[in-house]
Amino acid sequence: MHFPRRLLQALLLAPALGLAAPIDALAQPASTLSLEEAVALATSRAATAETSRGSVESAVQMAVAAGQLPDPILKFGLENVPVTGPDQFSLTRDFMTMRSISVMQEFTRSDKRRARAERFEAEAAAAEAQRTVGLASAQRGVAAAWLERWYAEQAEVILGHHGHALELELQAATAAYRSGRGTRADVLAAEMEIQKLQDQRDENRAAIEAAAANLERWVGQAGSRPLSERPLLAISPRVRQLAQSEIDAIPEMAASQRDIALAEADIRAATEARKPDVTVELTYSQRGPAFSNMASLNVSFPVPWDRGNRQDREVAAKLANAQEARAKSEVVARNTKAQIAAKLAELKRNLERLQRYDEKTLPLANAQADAALTAYRANTGTLLAVAAANHRAIETAMERLTLEARTAKLWADLTYLIPLPTAQTEPATGESK
Repeated sequence: MHFPRRLLQALLLAPALGLAAPIDALAQPASTLSLEEAVALATSRAATAETSRGSVESAVQMAVAAGQLPDPILKFGLENVPVTGPDQFSLTRDFMTMRSISVMQEFTRSDKRRARAERFEAEAAAAEAQRTVGLASAQRGVAAAWLERWYAEQAEVILGHHGHALELELQAATAAYRSGRGTRADVLAAEMEIQKLQDQRDENRAAIEAAAANLERWVGQAGSRPLSERPLLAISPRVRQLAQSEIDAIPEMAASQRDIALAEADIRAATEARKPDVTVELTYSQRGPAFSNMASLNVSFPVPWDRGNRQDREVAAKLANAQEARAKSEVVARNTKAQIAAKLAELKRNLERLQRYDEKTLPLANAQADAALTAYRANTGTLLAVAAANHRAIETAMERLTLEARTAKLWADLTYLIPLPTAQTEPATGESK
C-alpha cells in the first residue's frame, strides 16, 4: 500500500525544515534589542554602580575636609566670682574676679593632615574600583540574561520543527497500522513522543518567560522587545591580552590593589597620629574698674605616656590589615588567572566542537535521514525509519544549540571581564577644591 503523496513529500522535506533552514533567518521586527544596547541600558540602571558613585563622592569630600585645620574654639567665662561675704556675687569689687573671653586653636601638624587627606583619597579610589567591579558584574549579568532568552527562543524554533516531524511520524504510523503494515505499538509510541515533546515545549516556554523577566530586571521595559541577532562568538584580541599580560586591568584585580593602597594609607595616618599636636589658647580677662585687665597665653599638647599600648597598637592593627589586603590580592590574582585560563581553554574547545558539529556531525545526521529515505524508495526500509532518522537529526541540532549556548555564556564572561565603555562608565570622582 502506498502512503498519500503529500504525506510522503512532507516527510522527505522534514530534515530540510529542521536543519537546512537557518534558525537565525527568522524575520526580525524593525525595533529589536541587541546585546550591545541591552548592556548599555543595564549599565545606566546599575544600582550597585550608583551606590558606589555616592561612596566615591563622599570620600572625595572627606579628603578635602581632612586636610584643613580644626575649627577654632571661642570661650566665654567668669572666674573667681565671690559667693560669700560682703562682695557676694559682685563682678567688680574683688580684684580676682574676671570676665574672660578666649580663642583656642589646635594646630594639627601638616603631615598629619596630609596623611588623613591621602587616606580619604585612597578610600575614594577604592570606592571607584568597586564601582567598576559593579559595572562589569552588571554587564556580564545582562549579557547572560540576553543570551539565555535568545537561546531559549531558538530552542523553541527547533522544537517546533521537531513537532512537525513527529506529527508526520504519527500520521505515517497510523496509515501503516490501518493498512496492515504496522502495529498498534508503533502508533502509541509515536503518540508518546508527541506528548513528551509537548511537555518539553511547555518547559521551554516557561524558560523563555523566566528569561524575559530576568532580562527586564536588567533593562526595564526594553526587555520585552524582540531580540536581534547574537554577536559573533569569537575570541577577541582584547581577551587574549587580558589572559596574557593585562590581568591588573580586570576590575576585581584593580579593586584588590586599591584595597592595599587604602590599608597603606591607614598605616601612614596612624603613624602620623602618634605625634602630638599643639593647641594654643589666648585669653583676655576684664576685672573691676579699680583693677588692671589681664591677658593669658596657654600652650597645651597631649603626653603619649603609654604609646606602646595605645598609638603603637593602632599602627600594628593597620599593619595587620594591610597584610590581610595583600594576601587577599594574591588570592584574587591566582583565582582570576586560573578562571580566565580555564574559560579561555573551554571556549576554544567549544568553538572547535561547534565547527565539528557544522562540518561533520550535522551532515552525518542529514546523511542518515537521506539513507533512510533511499532505503524507503528501494522498498528496503520503512517510512517510520525516515521519520525516526529525522527525529535524531533534530535532536542533534538541539545538542548543538545547547553547546552553543554554553559557549556564548563563556564568551560573554570573558568579553565583559572589563566593562565596555558607555556614558555610565566615566569616573565618579570630582576635583578637590
